[in-house]
Amino acid sequence: MPRRSPAVLLSAATLLAVTMVLTGCTTPEPAPTSAPPSPSDSSTPTPEPSETTAPPTSTPVDIACDILVPPQVMYDFNPNFSLLASFTPASGSAAADAVAAEGTACRWQNNTSGEVVDVSVASFDADTLDRLATDTYGHSTMVPTYGGDEAYFEVADGVGEAVVFDGSYWVVVSSSYFLEPGDAEPIVAAVLAAL
Repeated sequence: MPRRSPAVLLSAATLLAVTMVLTGCTTPEPAPTSAPPSPSDSSTPTPEPSETTAPPTSTPVDIACDILVPPQVMYDFNPNFSLLASFTPASGSAAADAVAAEGTACRWQNNTSGEVVDVSVASFDADTLDRLATDTYGHSTMVPTYGGDEAYFEVADGVGEAVVFDGSYWVVVSSSYFLEPGDAEPIVAAVLAAL
């Protein structure tokens, strides 16, 4: 076997050492892995508990319309109004809500113009009355002259609406004839006297 010169052997040894250094004599670093998110780093927000609202509790109100607003009171208000024998309130109206709560809803209609006066009464638990009062307060003006525990008035789309909270009662009286709080006062007074 031919002998290699020391320079060749040295070059081969150097090459081997360099190759080992470059190819694997170092410990490879592990590939980065994603750590599981900690509870504080969670990208999905934890839902907060929602405030639950108890369903309204109502007590039936069975008072005839001509007792709530006697014929003489309506005649004094305007002799051209007649009590309708039946009345189906529009969905979402205060009168519809009163009927759904086993309350009373009444409508008088002007025999000439067809304009109406609506009166509705319902009786609710204290929490429901608080919610209704808060909602009413947000868009109406307080009216101290109506009586009751709290009273409000507003005009929207040409229709005035008086809302009165008296004891457990929620009273709503509305008409295009009510352009200011005093216009509704005789009807509101009659309803409150009947409760």
